[in-house]
Amino acid sequence: MLDKDLEEKQEKALAVFGGDAVHGGDVWGWSRHLERPVSELLDLSASLNPLGPPPGLDQAVAEAMKLVCHYPDRMAYELREALSAKLGVAASCILPGNGSTALIRMIARALDLSNIALFAPAFGEMGRSLAVAGRHFHYLHTYESQGFAPNEELLDKLWELDPMAVIMCNPTTPAGTLVSREFLDLLAAKCEQRRIWLVVDEAFIDFTGDEARSWAPNAVGEHKRLLVLRSLTKFYCIAGLRLGYALAHAETLADFAPLGQPWSVNTPAQAAGVHCLGQEDYEANTRQAVERWRVEQAAMLDGLGLETLPSAANYILCRLPSAGPTAAQVAASCARQGVLVRDAASFVGCNEHHLRVAVCTSEEQERLRAALAPALA
Repeated sequence: MLDKDLEEKQEKALAVFGGDAVHGGDVWGWSRHLERPVSELLDLSASLNPLGPPPGLDQAVAEAMKLVCHYPDRMAYELREALSAKLGVAASCILPGNGSTALIRMIARALDLSNIALFAPAFGEMGRSLAVAGRHFHYLHTYESQGFAPNEELLDKLWELDPMAVIMCNPTTPAGTLVSREFLDLLAAKCEQRRIWLVVDEAFIDFTGDEARSWAPNAVGEHKRLLVLRSLTKFYCIAGLRLGYALAHAETLADFAPLGQPWSVNTPAQAAGVHCLGQEDYEANTRQAVERWRVEQAAMLDGLGLETLPSAANYILCRLPSAGPTAAQVAASCARQGVLVRDAASFVGCNEHHLRVAVCTSEEQERLRAALAPALA
C-alpha cells in the first residue's frame, strides 16, 4: 500500500499533469512526481511505435554528432531527397520541421484568415496554435458512432460556416478511424473550387495501409490549397528528436517556407530521418505487429467492460461505463501503479468517460490489465 503522503503527492501530480492533458504525455513530469525513474514507467499516454526505434539508429545519431560544430543544413537536403524517393513526390513539395507541431504553429501564423473550421475532435495543438496566432475558428463536431470521422453528411454544415480554411485529422484523433478516400477527394476538390485552404493532419498515417498512405503524395500535385502534415516521431519512435514534415504543391510551399524558423531541424534529427526512411523491414514488421497487438488489446479492454472504437492507428479510444469512475480517476489510479494512460476528456467532442491508450506489446498488455482492473473497480 502507498503511504498517505505519497498518495497526496500523486493526486497533486494528476492536477498538474492530468487535468489539462499535455500533447504527447509527460513521462518526465510523472517520473518526478511519482519519484520513480522513467525506465520503470509504462507510458501509454503517448502513442509511439511499441517496437521502439529502428535498429542502428543510435549509430547514425552518434555519427551525426561529429558534425554538431556546424550549423544544420538549412535545406535539409539529404532528408528531403530521402522523403522524395520514399513518397514519389518532388523534394520541392516537402518541408521538414521540428516535429509536426512546429509546422502547425507556422501554418497558424500563415493562415491570416478570419474564419477557420476544425472537424472535432482534433489534435489539441491545432486550436491552441490558432488561438495563439489570434485566428477565429469554429469546431464542427463529428459523431462517435462513426468513429469521429467526417463524412459527406457534414459538408452542408461545413459550408454554412463559410470557412476560409478547413482543418482535419486522418486517422482521426483520438479515435484512430480512417477517413474514406472518397471523402478526402471530394473535400479537397470542393475546397479548391471555393478557394479554401484544406489542412490535413496525417501524423499517424504511416501505421495504415498502402492506399491510405498514398493519398496525400498524389493529392498535393493536384490541389494547390492542400497542406498535409506528417510526423516521423510516432512511427519511428523518435519523439525525443522531434521530426516531421509538410507536404504541399511546390508553389504553395514556396510561399509558406519563409515563415518557418531557419535551422529548424537539427543535424542529428536529419540523420535519424534519413536512416529511418531506409528501414523497410522495420516498417513492415511495425505494421504487422501493431495490427496484431491492436486486435489483442481491444479484446482485452472489451473484456474489462470498456467499449472500444475501431482504430487503424497505434492507439485505441475507449468509452468507460457511465456508472463507473471517470477517465481522470482511472488515469490517476493507473499512474500510481506506474502505467500512464490518456484521459481524453480534453479533446473537444469527448467527455469524462473517454480514455485513450497506446497499442503495446502482449507483455505490456498484461501490465496494463493489472493496472486497469482495480482502477475500473
